[in-house]
Amino acid sequence: MSGIKNAFKRLCKFAAFKIVYPAVYHACCLRKREEGLVLFCEVRHGFLTDSYRAIYDGLNERGVPTEVFYIHNNSGGLSYLVRYLRLCTQLPRAETVLVDDTCNLFGAFRLRRGTKLIQTWHSCGAFKKWGYSIAGLSFGQDPEELDKYPAHTNYTLVTVSSEECIPHFEEAFGFTPPSCVKAVGVARTDWFFDENNRRNAYERLYEVCPAARGKKTVLYAPTYRGDADNAKPPKMFDIEKMARRWGECVLLIKQHGFVNTKTAIPESCCGFAFDVSHDMKIEELLCVSDVCITDYSSLIFEYSLFERPMVFYAYDLDEFYDYRGFYYKYDRDFLPGDIVKTEAELAESVARALEQGCDTAEVRRFRERFMGACDGRSAERIIGYITDNNDNDIK
Repeated sequence: MSGIKNAFKRLCKFAAFKIVYPAVYHACCLRKREEGLVLFCEVRHGFLTDSYRAIYDGLNERGVPTEVFYIHNNSGGLSYLVRYLRLCTQLPRAETVLVDDTCNLFGAFRLRRGTKLIQTWHSCGAFKKWGYSIAGLSFGQDPEELDKYPAHTNYTLVTVSSEECIPHFEEAFGFTPPSCVKAVGVARTDWFFDENNRRNAYERLYEVCPAARGKKTVLYAPTYRGDADNAKPPKMFDIEKMARRWGECVLLIKQHGFVNTKTAIPESCCGFAFDVSHDMKIEELLCVSDVCITDYSSLIFEYSLFERPMVFYAYDLDEFYDYRGFYYKYDRDFLPGDIVKTEAELAESVARALEQGCDTAEVRRFRERFMGACDGRSAERIIGYITDNNDNDIK
């Protein structure tokens, strides 16, 4: 029975992508396009994410008409096919369309002439592999499936955080260089360059965690384990042991957004460790943290903007590397901080970072390599491309 059900789903998908969606889209193209309209397509979330916020606000300030279409829905099954159908009727209205994640509807048909399609990918740098880079592997899609339902064929611009990232995005998207992948910067990083945002982040910290006032803060922000639909937190280290070793500081725990499990804090550590996953945004936490502990998360690129110590707690490196794979060898030639695999090493490395700081020159080299286009003006360049055909900073 399951075989028949899966065959039916495959048939429905094929009919939708190869017949229904192209027909509906091109039929709707007979209508006049709305002058200047910019359509933001949210792939995963039911709210406007920070990947878009600076661009969205900047366009509104200039009086440019904007709309948001939320593709995300948790109802499962074939319901996404219906949402895609609705999107097919809306896409022809816009002069510019933005997307911030993979969505194979955007490769189901050729967009009408003159439409700009901008991919503002949701993360910085190039760390874990995805797309065609992992096609055929356990974590990736079947190469034939990627070719049958392409997602990235219609982009006119893909924004990345530095020149270093361009070849990796080209590989992941299946592009042949030269391509439309450009080191324009990542718009949501503009937030970090605003001093008011930094001050407000500290105010938010003291509101959520009064115990942090006057103390150094250690952020633990790991990525999830498993796949996105069944995300699990990594194994937690011994919080009581770290409290004894790190002294007068606070530990802020931020689980990945896909993880729903709350971290268990020992009663003896209620004044030391705090799970702030639902209380503070990751942008705020990066601003207020004196040391960042992570593992395989791309937040390291944004955190490098602050030139502060990073510690990489990779207790399951061998397993994770085989499962997912990285664009760079996970070693000290790539990462600007200690790589530790045991709790003892973690305790010592963080204690040393709290006391001595880090090699700022090393972190600065990492920042320039992977975040060189992020200067607080990324959204401005993207808006110029949308409104003025200003390609001067895009080439």
